[in-house]
Amino acid sequence: MTWLIATIGWVGAVSLLIAYLLLLRRTTGAHSHLYLSLNFLGSACLAVSTSEAHAWPSAAVNLIWLALGVAPLVRAWVDLHARRQCACTGADTDPP
Repeated sequence: MTWLIATIGWVGAVSLLIAYLLLLRRTTGAHSHLYLSLNFLGSACLAVSTSEAHAWPSAAVNLIWLALGVAPLVRAWVDLHARRQCACTGADTDPP
């Protein structure tokens, strides 16, 4: 079980680092579904890992980070879905 928690922690750390690197290299934007998804995944994994290790301050920060990212993440995925729907229907206008 220890290896599983460690793996989850490493997935979280790598996810956050990749998100930050993509942002710094301007490969993605701070409001993109990719950046927000990587942040969500990273903070969720690190919250699990740090909670299991009883590192409560770190777990709290990751849970707060996770909570703050939910609304922007949902908006980004809804916007992406709307853009794909417009592209499929051939609409020329951007969704609201």
